Amino acid sequence: MSAFPPPAAPAPHESLLPAEILAAQMRRDRDRLAASEMMIAVLQEQQRRLERTPPQRALRQLQSAYRRLPVSLRAAVRRLRGGVPGAAQAPGAAAVAVVPPASRGQALVIDDHWPQPDRDAGSVEIVNLVRALMALGFDVVLAAARDHAGAHPARLALERDGIRCLCPADAASVEDYLAQRGSCLDLCVLCRVYCGGRFLEAALRDARRSRILFNTIDLNYLREERRARLQQDEAALAIAAQVRIREEQLIRASDATLVVSRAELELLAQTVPEALVAELPLARPLSPPATPFAGRSGIGFIGGFAHAPNVDAVRYFLDEIWPLVLRRLPELELTIVGPDFPVGLLHGVPGRVRALGQLPEIGPWLEGLRLTVAPLRFGSGAKGKVASSLAAGVPCIVTPVAAEGMLLDGGAGVLVGDTPEAFAARLCEAYADEALWRGLSASGLAHAAAHLSPEAWRARLDRLLLQIGL
Repeated sequence: MSAFPPPAAPAPHESLLPAEILAAQMRRDRDRLAASEMMIAVLQEQQRRLERTPPQRALRQLQSAYRRLPVSLRAAVRRLRGGVPGAAQAPGAAAVAVVPPASRGQALVIDDHWPQPDRDAGSVEIVNLVRALMALGFDVVLAAARDHAGAHPARLALERDGIRCLCPADAASVEDYLAQRGSCLDLCVLCRVYCGGRFLEAALRDARRSRILFNTIDLNYLREERRARLQQDEAALAIAAQVRIREEQLIRASDATLVVSRAELELLAQTVPEALVAELPLARPLSPPATPFAGRSGIGFIGGFAHAPNVDAVRYFLDEIWPLVLRRLPELELTIVGPDFPVGLLHGVPGRVRALGQLPEIGPWLEGLRLTVAPLRFGSGAKGKVASSLAAGVPCIVTPVAAEGMLLDGGAGVLVGDTPEAFAARLCEAYADEALWRGLSASGLAHAAAHLSPEAWRARLDRLLLQIGL
C-alpha cells in the first residue's frame, strides 16, 4: 500500500454511512487480528524449536535464574555483562565496517514500515528514539521489514534527514541482516508486538551479545481488549488474549521494555513483575502560543483514521457530544486533521465541521485554535494528540481514556469529561472563559516542559541503557 496516496483519489469508504464505516473497519481489524493470531502461533512454534537446542536451553535457564535474583544483584550482573568485549564475527558473515572508538555501539531499530512523522504519533516516537540513540553515541540503522524492498518515499525522506536506513543493498531482508551482522550489534530495538516483535527469536539466535529493547509504542493487547469489550466482540477478545501472551513473552525475553504511560508501567509491574520496564513519556518540543485568547477560534481533533480508536472517537463526539455543544455555541467550528479520514462520517452532521486531511505541519493550525478535543473511548498508551496540544499551549478536553497514564488533571492543561454531558460542559466553559483558558494554557505548557521535553526524554533513555550495561 502506497504511503502517499494521490490527494485526489477518494478513500474506498468515502460514500459509506457512519455505521457502515465502523462495520467495515471492524471487519478489517478482525481480519488483521486473525492474521496476527496465526503469526503468533508460528512464532511460538519457532520459539519452542529454538528452546530445544542445547545452547538455548542453557540460555533460558540462565535467564530464569537471573529473574529470580534481587534487583540489586541483577544490576551487578548487567554491569558484568556490559564489560565483556564484543564477540568475534561469526564465520561466513559479511564484512562489517569497524565502529569508531567514539561510538557507543551499533544499534538496529526494527519496525515493519518506514515511520512518517506527519501522519501518526507512533512514527513520531520511533524517529525520536532513533535520533536520541544517535545523539547518545550509537551508530543506528533503522529497518522496516514490510517496506524493505524498493525506494519507498518515506525511506528517502528519512535518509535526507540523516537517518541511516536498511536497504536491499545492505541485506536481502531483515532476517538476512541479523544472520550476517547480528554478532556485531550492541543493541537491538524491537518496535511493536506485531512488527519488530516478530524478530525476537532471530535476535536471540543471531545477535547473542546484543541487548534487546522492546519498544511497545503502546500495549497492543490492552487496546484490542478494550475495543473488543466496547464492541462486545467475543472473537476479538479471544484474539486479544493471544496477543497478550506474545506481548508478555517479548517483555520477559527482552533486557528492557519501554512504555509511554504510567498506567502501563503500573499494569506490567503487576503482570510481569520480573521484567525491567521503564516509562518514557512522549517527547514533544515546546511551542509557546503567540496568539492570545481573543485571536483564536474553533476547536480541533487530530489523528490518523486508519487507527480505529480515532474513528470511534470522532463518531462518538459527533453523535453524542457535538449536538450538546451547539446548543450553547451554535457558531462554533470543528476542524479535523489527519490522513485517511472517511468523509462519510460527516453525513448529516449539524453545524460547521470540516475535515482538512493531512497537514504537512500542524503548528499553524494549533496556533489558531482555542481548544482541542480527545474524546477517545478505548486505546492504550499515552496520546500524541494530547501531548502535541499541551506543548503548543492549547488546552485539551479529554475523556478518562485519553488522559490515562499521562499524570494529567485540571492543573495540567486538560479538563476531563466522562460522559457526553460532562464533556460538552467542560468544553463550553473553557471555550468561553478567558481566565480559565489562560490558566489551562500555562499549566499545559508547564506540564509539557516538565514531562514531555526531548532533552528529559533522552536523559531517561540514557539512564535505562546504562542500567542494562550499554
